[in-house]
Amino acid sequence: MRDAGRRFEVLEQFDTATGRSGDMMRLIFTVLVFAFGAVAAHAQSGAIYADGVLMPTVQKAFDTVKPGGIVRLEPGIYKEGAILKKDHDGVLITGGPGVIFDGVTVGGKAAFVIQSDDITMEGIECINMKVGSGNGACIRHESGNLTLRNVNFSHNENGILTWSNSQKILIEDSIFEGNGKGGRAHGMYIGDAKQLIVRRTQVIGSKDQGHGIKSRAEHTLIENSVIASLLGDDSYLIDIPNGGNAVIRNSLLVEGANTANWFILAYGMEKQEYALNNLRLEKNVIISDREGGSKFLNLHEKMPRPILRGNVIVGDIDFDWTGNNFFFDGRSDLKWPAAPALPDIDLSKK
Repeated sequence: MRDAGRRFEVLEQFDTATGRSGDMMRLIFTVLVFAFGAVAAHAQSGAIYADGVLMPTVQKAFDTVKPGGIVRLEPGIYKEGAILKKDHDGVLITGGPGVIFDGVTVGGKAAFVIQSDDITMEGIECINMKVGSGNGACIRHESGNLTLRNVNFSHNENGILTWSNSQKILIEDSIFEGNGKGGRAHGMYIGDAKQLIVRRTQVIGSKDQGHGIKSRAEHTLIENSVIASLLGDDSYLIDIPNGGNAVIRNSLLVEGANTANWFILAYGMEKQEYALNNLRLEKNVIISDREGGSKFLNLHEKMPRPILRGNVIVGDIDFDWTGNNFFFDGRSDLKWPAAPALPDIDLSKK
């Protein structure tokens, strides 16, 4: 609007110099401003298709798409959220570079509320999601299975929040950055699901005492991924509060200097919900950049000790380590860059 004010000043000067009617010029300017605004608003969001048919809104596309169909989003900044209601199972929601949902939620929940089963979402960026309760998200998943690939969910309260009816959550090749709110919202907050699988994904810079990943799932697998505080004032990198079967392998875990919690991980600290409980960490790189060091694991007394094999431990990380692990005093021992930079590590190697 600063540019618009300048244009109005120039028009007034033109009126004075030429003797033309100021009222007429203001009318012309007003018409131009409204026309420009309409074009800009229309240009913000891209074309939206449901099963190849052009749709006026994302919600209309969700309501129209058939089971097993495709909702395709063209590049643009979207200022609308949508609910994918029941009976649209097997739908693919696909975007690509430049498909951005910015600061829009529905139902006081999330940009996308998913109530159908076997849904896949790919190629979508989602930023600045918040709601009055402080528990907003890019995705609120309420039923069945969900797959996320190549998504970027950043600077929200939650990146993803799932409900108790979720089954299998698969997240691959994605970024969750700068999420968290008041210690209640997290990068990923997975409720009482059957299974969470995270592969080749970065969960970085969580904030406001949010955890990077909080999983209440019965089975949790995190592999070939980066979970790092960077400069964020996060809490646990990974919290598995209900126990269950959890495997973390071939990943980079970095607790940063500004973290609000000196424990890196937590396991079974809220409930002991499952009959079988097992925590394994294998072939990870675990770094503490926290002044004064870190404690590795907040473990409930009723939970079994974790199995720790082949991990590289860098910095002062307090734990009664067992198994074949490798220890270094600091990053400089490995000629790695200083914090908060991440070391260049090939996490695909077994």
